[in-house]
Amino acid sequence: MKEIFRKLIPVICLVPLVVGMVGYLLSGEWISDALYASFALYFTNPVSEAYNGCIEFARWTAPLVAATAILCVLKSVWDGLAWRVAGLARDSVAVYTDEDIAIRFGRKTRAVYPGERFLSYFKSHIILFASDRKSLQFFEEHRAQLEGKAVYIGLRELEMGLMREVDGVTFFDINSSIARNFWKKTGLWRQGKKEAGIVIYGDGLLAQNMLSAGLQLNLFSKEQHITYHVVSGKGHFQRKHADLPLLNGDEIVYHAGSEEGGMDAAAWEAIERADFVLVADLVSAEMLQTIAVKTEEGKLYYYSPVGGDMGEYMAFGKPAAFGRNEEIFTDENIRRQKLIQAAMALNGQYAEKYGTEKDWNRLSGFLKSSNISSADFHQVLKELASSVPEEELAELEHIRWGRFYSLNYWKQGSPEGGGRKDDARRIHRDLVPYSTLSEEEKEKDRDVVKRAAQR
Repeated sequence: MKEIFRKLIPVICLVPLVVGMVGYLLSGEWISDALYASFALYFTNPVSEAYNGCIEFARWTAPLVAATAILCVLKSVWDGLAWRVAGLARDSVAVYTDEDIAIRFGRKTRAVYPGERFLSYFKSHIILFASDRKSLQFFEEHRAQLEGKAVYIGLRELEMGLMREVDGVTFFDINSSIARNFWKKTGLWRQGKKEAGIVIYGDGLLAQNMLSAGLQLNLFSKEQHITYHVVSGKGHFQRKHADLPLLNGDEIVYHAGSEEGGMDAAAWEAIERADFVLVADLVSAEMLQTIAVKTEEGKLYYYSPVGGDMGEYMAFGKPAAFGRNEEIFTDENIRRQKLIQAAMALNGQYAEKYGTEKDWNRLSGFLKSSNISSADFHQVLKELASSVPEEELAELEHIRWGRFYSLNYWKQGSPEGGGRKDDARRIHRDLVPYSTLSEEEKEKDRDVVKRAAQR
């Protein structure tokens, strides 16, 4: 809406001129005189004694438009001066966004929100537009000016695992961060349930991330049986992962659904029986209330980026919000990368042992995501270490690893020449059950478990 209004401003400014000119023409003025007289009204300087309704309208609105334009120019000049001063700070950040987002920064950081106005003199640049297309286009338009600067781009639609490495740019996966935060807070592995039903409702990438993160974090027993019910009207996840191997007794059940409530009967039955119901879309009040009524015994969670929403006033079902902007959009998470510090350290350790790339910024999106998945699961392994045998933990780690690869479109296969994997074809020979691995490969999983216990 802001973008539409901004584009309409020139048209709005011309309305008094056009209406006034029509009024003067109706009063008998020549075209040139009518145009001049109408233009003079912007400066409260009428040059004609003619009068009618159109002229009266223009006489009042034209000065208001002129005054508003002057104030806008003054504000632009003032903002420019203020931003210049802010840019001189040791830690200055320009946040480009078309949404009402306020990132939480430390006291010593000077941050400004110039919208789409590029400020080359700032040291850090965070690009967080509502669409990935707009964010990446903005980056490309100013790529030369951003050379040597610290650049951070938030992703909402693109999958991090499919992103290539871009020099000088740190990508921040918003949906993945929301999902990982949710499951680590929920801590299904702490609740002592070996069987659980989880319903995930949503058509967007957030719902897919909620499922992907759950599959990689909710691993705590060889005997567990978690059923993920995915309710979506689009079914993108099912199409992309038609034969997703889970490597244990867990399962995924797909249901058709829509915002209008057109779920199949099995989906509503799953909601009634579920231990957790996750509404991973912004839905209408009626839809949220319907789901709350049908959630009989489980806990209902709903996505809500901003506080003060309708769910906070619902007593029935006591729905809990997740994904709040103030939790995700913080300087610690975006620039300081608090959420992935453990992954960066893990990558360094792995690089030293196996001679792989040590520089985090030079890793592809897939390799970064791989380290993040592993680091997140280290927390689970460490908490389970006192109650679950090491060999079982090693098997859980292998399942987590296998799911991550499969979720990133790898398949089981034997590369030509006898190698373990083929990056180009995305095939790996070890995407098989733990029991069929060689002792050498099992030892790698055991090594991960030992390192997790030492953290």
